[in-house]
Amino acid sequence: MNDLFRLISTETAITQYQIDEKIYESKEVFQDMVEPDNHFLLHEGDLLLSGHFILDTDQLANTYKGKWIAGYIITGNLTVTGNIINEEGDYGPALYVAGNVSCQSMLLGGSPVHITGNITAEEVVMLHYNHGWMNCPGMITTPVYIGDDYDFIPEQKSISLFYNNDRDPASPPENEWELDEDDNYLLPEVLRKALNNPLTTGLEELRRDLAAGEAVLKSQERDAAYWRRKVAHNWGDLRRVPMELRTREICLPALQLTPAVLEHFPPSLLLPEIYMQALDKFPAALKYFPDNMLDASLATVAVSKHGKALRYLPSHLITKALCYIGAANDATLQFDIPEQFYEPELLLTVISRDDREMPYVPPALVSEDLLVAYVKVGRGAFLDKYCTRSGVSKARVLERVVEDGPEYLENLFGWHLSPAVYDAAQKQYDNDTYRREWIAINERYGTKIDRIRKQDTGKL
Repeated sequence: MNDLFRLISTETAITQYQIDEKIYESKEVFQDMVEPDNHFLLHEGDLLLSGHFILDTDQLANTYKGKWIAGYIITGNLTVTGNIINEEGDYGPALYVAGNVSCQSMLLGGSPVHITGNITAEEVVMLHYNHGWMNCPGMITTPVYIGDDYDFIPEQKSISLFYNNDRDPASPPENEWELDEDDNYLLPEVLRKALNNPLTTGLEELRRDLAAGEAVLKSQERDAAYWRRKVAHNWGDLRRVPMELRTREICLPALQLTPAVLEHFPPSLLLPEIYMQALDKFPAALKYFPDNMLDASLATVAVSKHGKALRYLPSHLITKALCYIGAANDATLQFDIPEQFYEPELLLTVISRDDREMPYVPPALVSEDLLVAYVKVGRGAFLDKYCTRSGVSKARVLERVVEDGPEYLENLFGWHLSPAVYDAAQKQYDNDTYRREWIAINERYGTKIDRIRKQDTGKL
């Protein structure tokens, strides 16, 4: 496609085509966004493009003939037989058209766009996300117009089927989105009925179809190969695959991405080995297990694989023994282990694996043993707070950590070094047995040690 354009410098784009005034909201914004050594691709006169016009930087070569491309300039009309696509909502190359634009559909996100004439789309104009910028004083003619969190209101429009623009006070209230239980936008019934796929119910599904260059109003064949591509690109599209086409070939690759696809598996594939395959990778797969599979034996298997599986099990299957298995396999106090099962040994197992769980230990259960483990496994950053709150001696905690081995000197010298800690460590490790470890830690923290040794010698 770039063969239809001529490479020009940003300076030429400014002096000959005033691109700094015509793209972005102001010259100042242009200067912030476009570097002086960037280039533009120019086409003089009318331009006909067969296929799609992709404005997504991630799908284009960032450079052309070794030059970074900031955008496109077309001095005449632009006709695109497919879609104009900028799926990326955050950024994209600029597009300036000094004429009219015709296309199948237009999907614009982060690319700054200025079209001086009219826009005619056979099917859909969708503008999405608030990082984009657009100027078009002409007539916008399309069956479907969607403005989703995008700061643009058409000055002139001819919309034959559906208009929704959340920035336009005149947008018809009956065309407003509904939300599902996960706060995803659902398409209004009038729009759903117009689409060529009756299983398309969400705004994100429609956006993905437009980004793929598909026709969404006129009829389109969707065979097994089509759905393999769709599901490989986004597992959520498994929901839209006709049941008769939901084969192992299409479904199982999606299962490697998320267990949520189990909701959309045909009954013929919902075999015990499929569920277990999901569980091998995702503890959340338990949410999709049928009730007749959930028993004590399965719970043990699940928690042995992932301690976090505890959060997805029904409460009647969670036992103290199962919590111990979970604690040894990265279960958390915050989300996984019910407080009714907290006891010193269990809490010690959790904290010994992850000191970030310390804030979720009830103050009454914070013990000396627990705080020793807390210092040994990490920084022990809030040791003072926990000692004060629970009435545990900080001096005794640090003394025990010193006694437990030279491998903990790093934590002690890094986060808890004091004259008393240094003296206790020197007494225990400044000898022939630990000569190498003692020299190494003194070299590593020499400056810090010199500073604290100037203080009065304290006591643990």
